[in-house]
Amino acid sequence: MSGRMTTIPTIRAMRIEDYPLVYELWSRCTGFSMKDADDSEHAIRVFLERNPDTCFVAEGDGGNIIGAILAGHDGRRSRIYHTAVHPEARGMGVGSLLAGHVVEALRALGLPKVAVGVYADNKAGNDFWEQQGFAIRDDLVYRELSL
Repeated sequence: MSGRMTTIPTIRAMRIEDYPLVYELWSRCTGFSMKDADDSEHAIRVFLERNPDTCFVAEGDGGNIIGAILAGHDGRRSRIYHTAVHPEARGMGVGSLLAGHVVEALRALGLPKVAVGVYADNKAGNDFWEQQGFAIRDDLVYRELSL
């Protein structure tokens, strides 16, 4: 991608065929941590099959993928996992468009709220989600167990 966008990006459902370009996008973004097992093509294929209506890409001029967002749910709770916007497309509303699509998709499914995890030292990411209306929860400790 070179130069600034001249049109409003198109937001569409993410497909597994988008994986190589989305993975490349993730690789370009700072503050983004990818794990081989979690972010392999197979893992993303399974995720998209489980969550076909809550994962989106943004296409800019020429159909280039300039943003992507993965979100999913278990029928009760929902979560945004990966959000990325090409560095040259930042500050143009792409992330807000993607976040808005996810929120509306989850709302349409009847889910009452959505969570997002952001690394504490990712200032740009934390500022973005605060601007989107996401509140900080300081009453929880996030834990995980690698399997």
